[in-house]
Amino acid sequence: MAVRGPTTPFHAILLFLTSASVLAYEIVLMRLLSIGLWYHFAYMVISVALLGFGAAGSLLFLSFEKMRRNMDQWLIVLAGATAVAFPLAFSVSQKVGLDPLQLIWQKSEWARMLFTYLLMAVPFFLAGGIVGMILTAAGEGAHLMYASDLLGAGCGALAIIPALYLGPPWTLLPLLGGMVLLGGAVFCLRLRHPWKGVLGILVAGVLGGAAYFTSPPFPQIHHTKALPMTLAFPDARVEAERSGPLGIIQVAGSALIREAPGLSLKFGLQGGGEKAGLPEQRLIFSDGDALSPITRFRGDMDELEYLDFTTMALPYHIRHPSAVLVIGAGGGSDVLLGVRQGASRIVALEANQQIADLLLGPFAEFSGHLYSRPEVQLEVREARQYLHSSRDTYDLIHLPFFSGYGSSAGGLHSATENYLYTTEAFELYLSRLSPKGMLAVSCWLKLPPRDSLKVFSTALRALRNQGVISRPEKHLFFIRSWKTSTILVSKTPFDEGEIKRGIAFCEYRNFDLAYYAGMKPSLANRYDIQDQPYDFLGATALSGAEAESFLERYVFDVRPTKDDRPYFSDFFRWDKAVELFQLLRREWLPLIDLGYVFVIATLVQALLASGFLILAPLLGVRWAAGKGTLPGLGKVLGTLVYFGCIGLAFMFLELALLPKYTLLLSHPIYAAAVVLSSILCFAGLGSMWVKRFQERVPHFLWVAVGVICTWVLADALIGDRLFASAISWPLAGRVALSICVISVPAFFLGWPFPSGLRMTARHLPGLVPWAWGINACASVTGAVLAKCLSVSTGFRLLMLAACLLYILAAVVFRFTFRDRALR
Repeated sequence: MAVRGPTTPFHAILLFLTSASVLAYEIVLMRLLSIGLWYHFAYMVISVALLGFGAAGSLLFLSFEKMRRNMDQWLIVLAGATAVAFPLAFSVSQKVGLDPLQLIWQKSEWARMLFTYLLMAVPFFLAGGIVGMILTAAGEGAHLMYASDLLGAGCGALAIIPALYLGPPWTLLPLLGGMVLLGGAVFCLRLRHPWKGVLGILVAGVLGGAAYFTSPPFPQIHHTKALPMTLAFPDARVEAERSGPLGIIQVAGSALIREAPGLSLKFGLQGGGEKAGLPEQRLIFSDGDALSPITRFRGDMDELEYLDFTTMALPYHIRHPSAVLVIGAGGGSDVLLGVRQGASRIVALEANQQIADLLLGPFAEFSGHLYSRPEVQLEVREARQYLHSSRDTYDLIHLPFFSGYGSSAGGLHSATENYLYTTEAFELYLSRLSPKGMLAVSCWLKLPPRDSLKVFSTALRALRNQGVISRPEKHLFFIRSWKTSTILVSKTPFDEGEIKRGIAFCEYRNFDLAYYAGMKPSLANRYDIQDQPYDFLGATALSGAEAESFLERYVFDVRPTKDDRPYFSDFFRWDKAVELFQLLRREWLPLIDLGYVFVIATLVQALLASGFLILAPLLGVRWAAGKGTLPGLGKVLGTLVYFGCIGLAFMFLELALLPKYTLLLSHPIYAAAVVLSSILCFAGLGSMWVKRFQERVPHFLWVAVGVICTWVLADALIGDRLFASAISWPLAGRVALSICVISVPAFFLGWPFPSGLRMTARHLPGLVPWAWGINACASVTGAVLAKCLSVSTGFRLLMLAACLLYILAAVVFRFTFRDRALR
């Protein structure tokens, strides 16, 4: 199978299909980790992919001349190995037994996490060998192969979204492997004896199929997730299942399922409800996490009496809302509450069509055809998108619990974005309230308080931003049960009669008053007695003159959440780490922001893995590439700093745009597909054009840096308003807008690396391997470091850091490769 010459269209086809399958695999891997673990492991997938490609690049620099002689054979072998690795690598990684919750106290889990990280990088390493080998061999035609590479990656990122409707994500792995094998089979047509290559491809296909069926790549759902805990009930079973890009939705049934968050302990006792029983229920799960129950409803309002003994019923007793908006309606518990309380119009918002279909289809009769009742209007829309597109007002807007109790208590969502609990979101809710309207927000109870106090501070900020300057605390009413808390935010101050009705509601159900303006300390902490009335003390401090002092000294970060930093469940403070550790020794798990711990753990392993697999192999590379002399120390440092800066900066921008565009596109998977495909395609176009600018435009790199920095500044100034005006558009329009906006910086993001590599190869050829390796290492680390910084500082500061790194890179480029030497 001799090579007939330079790269050909057959190489381009193999490259296109490999890149398409790899980017699709990257998004599928995000989904698999979301199912087995939690969504915020998505950033880890990007780091894993970059590690695999970086390690492949380092290996190619050391051995390409030897591999060139048998390049066709190597490409066919790598194509077959990649197809087999897609299902096999993830399957084997599941057998390692990683339990991220044990990272805090089990040192062995760090080794398991690193091993899992390396196993998942294997398919990217093999595919990176195909991509790197073809690009390296392309010579003067490299720009055409690079275009094929990026175009394939962009198409793969977009095509995987509709493909996820075909079935669970793991069922797509053979299809992705088949795409690489198809590319390999087409490539075999250029060989002198095609049948030999095709035979090898068929063998790989058989091996891949055997790997898939003998060791299925099913994600092992973590044992602390709600689904495996529920299925442990003796009679538990999954009664329905739906799969799509937004998650795997499952409905479980059991005679033991009874879900009533914060139900009063007085319910069923003498004077505390005539009907003590709870109706039969089914439980909805998304990716293994509990969402909400489906309650059996046969038209008997007395069966729903238990709902009146939850803190969520408070707004119906303080006032009598007629028009109600329920956000995240799910199985319909909050809708049933509105029905029982006599609301004449209830708009139920559900973002996931699959959940709506279940309530309208298989469980319609069980739920009493809830979403077909005349007073109930079901809207399958994301909440902020719906509110921006509608000018209707409501007497009550009800926000759901952010997450299941277990994951919430463990801080598992501390690194997860949520745009429903930000100051901007609260302002939007307030603007859609009638003159006497209320926003009701319920949280799980934690000690010391976190969620409830962050909701309280966010509500105060939103009220002030809406023009309530004088005594905004009079617009708040705050209660708690033994497990939940509910905060009411009113458009008008609560009057004396409403406060009395709220007090009577709590006394009858043994709920604790947490705060209302003018509340006496003696009224707090009466039923579910704590060491101190923590909620009352915190809310009083936040609503008073000492608010800033309280925020500075409190052990957790309970400052208002913003769209720029939408991590509602992130409460970690570095300046309180010692104090938190002292509490941790007594309280353990409930005090840890575990999501943030996972990010730090991934950063450590990214540094170790990238240093060992990317930089270590390059230690044997000769600096001078046979010229007999070493380049000056300044040139060496300048080259390495330049490539390190652009690697970090690129990932900082990409990892800021991914969660940022989740708000506009309504879901992280949509954002990942659109953002990644846009950046890749337009960066590829920029790389194709940069040679012309480099040869004709003095200080060309400053043009790229200037455009990028100007775009970041414009985004900071008008980005929020642009999103607010476009968020109500249909999904196709929002996708088109996203592509147009991202294309501007993405085109210029494709300039720094190829131009720097070109100059290094021309003037300092011995540093080329290290330039490649440093850039890859910085990219791997930057993918995780960007997540750390976005959680701690927000997206704007992360993008500003990227701009500063690009400016530093341009300065270093100017002094490392003098402009007169560039042309």
